Amino acid sequence: MIKVISLFIAFITIISNLSCKKVWSSGVDGNSPESELMEQLPGSEIGETGWIKFLEGNDTITYVTVRAADNQVWLQQNLGSYQVATDLNDTIAYGDLYQWGRWKDGHQSRNPTNLQAGMPYTNPSELPTSYSNPFFYNASPNTWWGSGVISDQWLAESVDAVNATNGCDPCRKLGNGWRLPYNTEWNRLVNAESIANIEQAFLSNLKLVAGGHINGVNGTFFRVDTRGYYWSSSASSEGRALATHFWENSVLPSNTDIRGNGFSVRCIKASDISENPVPGVVIAHTPAYKRIYIGSPSIIKLVNGDLIASNDFFGPNSEARPNGQSFTRIYRSTDQGNSWSTVTDLSGQFMSGLFLHQNALYIMGVSGGYGNGNHVVIRKSLDNGNSWSSPTANNSGRLLGGKYHTAPTPVIEHAGRVWRTMEDAYGPSNVFAKQYRAFMMSAPIDSDLLDSLNWTVSNPMAYDTTYLHGYFWGWLEGNAVVSPSGKMLNILRVHTFSQNREQAAFVEVSDDGTTSTFNASTGFVDMPGSMKKFTIRYDATSGRYWTLANYVPSEYYNIRPLDKIRNTLALCSSADLKNWSVDSTIIHHPDIDLHGYQYVDWQFDGNDIVAVSRTSHDDGVGGAANHHDANYLTFHRITNFRETR
Repeated sequence: MIKVISLFIAFITIISNLSCKKVWSSGVDGNSPESELMEQLPGSEIGETGWIKFLEGNDTITYVTVRAADNQVWLQQNLGSYQVATDLNDTIAYGDLYQWGRWKDGHQSRNPTNLQAGMPYTNPSELPTSYSNPFFYNASPNTWWGSGVISDQWLAESVDAVNATNGCDPCRKLGNGWRLPYNTEWNRLVNAESIANIEQAFLSNLKLVAGGHINGVNGTFFRVDTRGYYWSSSASSEGRALATHFWENSVLPSNTDIRGNGFSVRCIKASDISENPVPGVVIAHTPAYKRIYIGSPSIIKLVNGDLIASNDFFGPNSEARPNGQSFTRIYRSTDQGNSWSTVTDLSGQFMSGLFLHQNALYIMGVSGGYGNGNHVVIRKSLDNGNSWSSPTANNSGRLLGGKYHTAPTPVIEHAGRVWRTMEDAYGPSNVFAKQYRAFMMSAPIDSDLLDSLNWTVSNPMAYDTTYLHGYFWGWLEGNAVVSPSGKMLNILRVHTFSQNREQAAFVEVSDDGTTSTFNASTGFVDMPGSMKKFTIRYDATSGRYWTLANYVPSEYYNIRPLDKIRNTLALCSSADLKNWSVDSTIIHHPDIDLHGYQYVDWQFDGNDIVAVSRTSHDDGVGGAANHHDANYLTFHRITNFRETR
């Protein structure tokens, strides 16, 4: 029987943020003329509406709000509009058109005479704070934001807080908690409301309209009455920003647009995650709007009792690759995982795992980036992770040159050798998984592990179209495991498109590490979570093999391929590697789109297991980009793990 240790279910509550104009007054009567701002939130049911009122000069502005299908509270009309739209082409509901990063300074008006060619300012801090600024078009560059980069923000809490990299969000004029949506929140809204075109956008709870936009290059209106263009607060690369387009027959989420365009703005109320906390201890966090994601978690316990963890970063933001180089970050905990500090960054280290060997700390993986060669590299630290060797040559840690792939997988000792799995990218296809050929690396226990001459490489095992009756799509991220009979195995994640069955592949490796063989009729074994990366380790005390894997409960079958379902982390065990039991659920969230607890690496720690996870979870700033592109590195301790069976 499965024991549920932790169950995390999303709840929505409301929090407060500062606004660009202090107009908040809570708990007041909506008909009171004395308050600067009054608000009645929608109820908890999807489609329920509320309202918000505030004074601007001598005018009282009222907006309708709505609980959308994503459970968030949104404006039900565009910023600057006079009413909720009555139809797709309700011109009174079109509202203002903002250039990305600019405040409500007069430029946003739909008055076509309020235009000026050329942009005399290069960033938000240079813009006058008056309310008579024109819409500047034909700027150089056309983004108007001269030094625009992906890390720019449109989230300043006040006009006074604006600087060269952060503009003031016009939604903050509505008061506490209101802001522009992140790109991830637009994507979530589109999926939740099942919006596939502009007509469905209007029929949604948000009543989105076809207001078109003003072209930032020539200052003319474009696609008014046929399409809707809505900014997110997320910047993109090359000086651009992310927006969602609603076209006649499609939706373009995460579209990159020049910041000089005038697009519609729809505001969202920030949500609280206090009742849906991040599981475990947070080691690192990267909000999704930065488009930098957490990868390759690894953990080891040192002889002195310290815990060392690591992860790399990926994503379209160039900050994930400073100077064009992937990197891995090292962390330390001196209090059994309760708190963490950053130790150092290792440039040119990617997809890497930590391990101990003869009282020295190592990290082994690849250098990162196929364009520059994804070489197999290993580094050594003699001071508990503070400083590391540099893999500059074949005798100092550069073991194999070329295109290779891996993950933080186990390094074990057996029969006088050190063993670790790896894949190259020279398979028969360039398609994911098909391109990887699996092999085993090994070296004598007493040899210098930084010297490539000491490593033996087995023959690579390529993708085969005949496996699994043609449903086999490749294998990757294998585990070095010793079988009950003493055989060295490479147990691999198997990629298929099955929606109800997961299997691992068992490749046998000769005792000298030179030869890999696979029997397709007996080598595929049912294993929970084996379509995602997993780690297997043997525990002599219990006489069982253990893994933390993304087991998929049956209620999620036949929804999508199981490799895309990572919302459950389970502790599983087996006595023979062939028959696996799901002993306990460690983490679970009912949502499969934006939550994942994946690529977990772990170690035995006496009666406990210590683990690190690449975690996609709510964070109060838009959540994760998706279940795969994680926004957290989290630490977990499973106490008395043998008693979970």
